[in-house]
Parts: sequence; C-alpha cells; structure tokens
Amino acid sequence: MFSYFETTADLGVEAVGDTLEESFKEGAKGLYNIMVDIDKVDKRESVEFEVEGESLEELLYNFLNELLFYTDVDNLVFSDFDIKIEKDDNYKLRCTAYGEKIDKEKHNIKEEVKAVTYHKMEIKQEDNGWKIRYIVDL
Repeated sequence: MFSYFETTADLGVEAVGDTLEESFKEGAKGLYNIMVDIDKVDKRESVEFEVEGESLEELLYNFLNELLFYTDVDNLVFSDFDIKIEKDDNYKLRCTAYGEKIDKEKHNIKEEVKAVTYHKMEIKQEDNGWKIRYIVDL
C-alpha cells in the first residue's frame, strides 16, 4: 500500500510492506502512480537491473532513480516489480520491472517526476513490517 503527503513544491510518498522488498515495490508503484494511472499499465515489456547502496536510503534512492532513467531514456512506465534485496559489504537490489511504452491517451499522464530526493527520506522496520518515505521533485 502507498499514500502521499504534502511538501512544499514537491510530493512525498509513503509505502509500507510486510517485507523490505514489498515496501520498495510499493514505493515504486507510488512513484509511477504520480506520473500515470498505473492500473492502466500493462506488463508488455520487462527490464532487469541491479543497483547498490551503502545504506538502505542510498539503495532506495538509486533504485527509484534507475527506474526514472528507464522512463526518461526508453519512454517506459512500470506497474509491477519483482525485487530481491541482499546485504553483503553493501546492499544490493535486483529488480525486474514490468510495464510498457508511455501511451498518452491510455495511461492518463499526470505529473512529471524530475528526480527522487534524499530530503526527509526514511526507511524503518516497524512491528508490522517496513515503512519507507521519500520526496520527489516535480
């Protein structure tokens, strides 16, 4: 599940999940739902990638900005994600993102997300799972 919170000139995303991977998945869905109606995004294409981070915050930042890279360069939007996170010397995230090329009529284009920021980013393990919060620059 994801929701939004107000910030000045930006938008915040809060996502929760039973596992860390699920909270990252919901955070990614929240990112794309800012841009398009993700319920209308079909799984026609997939992209696989890996990112690393020294902290969970850096991992989330790198993950979300990598997704934005595929949107900016390949014109793709995503609606589902398979995520695996491991901890070695650094955190590693492997993702397969599922989506399709942007179709302005089909996807109901909403906002353009310029970047994900570190400002007020939080990742917390709670009694009932994981919660992440981050802010995007619109």
